[in-house]
Amino acid sequence: MSKLYKALRGIAATLLLAALILPGLSVNHAAAANSFADPAFKTIWNRTDALVGQTGITRGYFWGPQPGFSLTEPYKEGAGGIRLVQYFDKSRMEINNPSGDKSSKFYVTNGLLTVELISGQMQVGDNTYQNRWSAQIDLASDSDDTSAPTYASFQNLMYAVDSHIGENATATINRIGNVGFDSTKGTYPGSSISYYEPGTKHNIPKVFWDFLNQSGPVMDGGKQVTEKLNDPWFYATGYPIAEAYWANVKIAGQVNTAVLIQPYQRRVLTYVPSAPAAYQVQMGNIGQHYYDWRYNDAGKPVFDPATCSTTPTLGVGIVWANHPEVQQELGCTYQSNPDQAQVAQQSFEHGQMIDIIIHHSYSGKDYPYKTIYVLFDDGTVQHFADQYQDGSDPGGHESPPPGLLAPKFGFGKVWREATGARVRERLGWATADEVGSNGYYQFFSKGIVVATNTPLKKIYVFYNSNGYGSDNFNHWTVYDDTYTP
Repeated sequence: MSKLYKALRGIAATLLLAALILPGLSVNHAAAANSFADPAFKTIWNRTDALVGQTGITRGYFWGPQPGFSLTEPYKEGAGGIRLVQYFDKSRMEINNPSGDKSSKFYVTNGLLTVELISGQMQVGDNTYQNRWSAQIDLASDSDDTSAPTYASFQNLMYAVDSHIGENATATINRIGNVGFDSTKGTYPGSSISYYEPGTKHNIPKVFWDFLNQSGPVMDGGKQVTEKLNDPWFYATGYPIAEAYWANVKIAGQVNTAVLIQPYQRRVLTYVPSAPAAYQVQMGNIGQHYYDWRYNDAGKPVFDPATCSTTPTLGVGIVWANHPEVQQELGCTYQSNPDQAQVAQQSFEHGQMIDIIIHHSYSGKDYPYKTIYVLFDDGTVQHFADQYQDGSDPGGHESPPPGLLAPKFGFGKVWREATGARVRERLGWATADEVGSNGYYQFFSKGIVVATNTPLKKIYVFYNSNGYGSDNFNHWTVYDDTYTP
């Protein structure tokens, strides 16, 4: 970590948001500045932030008091598979195409950091992601506030809503993501909804809408002029990805401080009504948070296997005991003994499919539950009901390239028909015939395990990258089953 970031983290640990909303605590960026990694980064920073702290300029930073750590990061579509980035307190600047139009406002971009921190998916290409975890990092409080909302608190709240223009923002959120309502919050100035973004289908309170559309002194071509700070309004923040929620947090040691929080694609906006008027709305320190999440494993859910009253056995038990990452991914098991299942598997060019058949008997009749899991080679998984009916057309009539196969039966049906999920496009052709096996499955607090007997002898781990819940898992790993009866 750079000396700059150590200094910034020291400030954040004691003051965090308060250091940014109280005028007397601004940092002298002229004395502490690091070098800019590219002139284009400096131009963008200069426009809004070079004036902060000067006489008559009463506003917070858009990027931060000075540039931070710069490096090249992997990016699939970047020149040579990398891109130049530079971190700031409140964001990260990026140049994806150094040969692009340098006069474009979007020659330099700032990352979808909020999306990554909430979802737990680190973007390393336009459509390429690496699994990490939803960040349990406070986003609008002192760092020692153990009850304040984190990025992970919003992971189940990124769903579309209807327009509520004219109503007041009164929803509340706590650390574990539970939502409530407090009608008294509607009395704060600026809590009324002023704009509805149709692209992401979220409402923006007036206090944030005014902030995003404000005009003020900026540097343009070496001269101070008055222009919109954001042009277009979503330039720095992107679009909202969740509604605005109130929370009571600790700021500068003051507990139960009311703050309105709204995550956007690239930034987090906060509104503290008790702060000085010019500093009530701020952009959170997402650049710091993301850097620590990506490079220092910050915000990682911590699981203690000693808290489990039941531990897995057989091959699953071996994998669970020998792989701490599996313990973190799965949590505790609910079952002392696994349930039997039939499993089919087929390998593809870019992943594999497995079909799990579980039998339940009611009133003397057998009711099989069949689920197909599509395991992509980027570590993600999707699951579908196996709707193939015995005796119907098995499929597999396509003409694959030499040495490859068209899948049949349930695998083939999902492969052909799950067009919205791009299964066929992402998997490619089958590379081997379908293989059947007996096996078993076992539920855990944060996922499930499917084990296959000979000839496969594999243990599949399915889990939710957000670290919560045993259903809606979205990632997978596989291990050899070394258990011998």
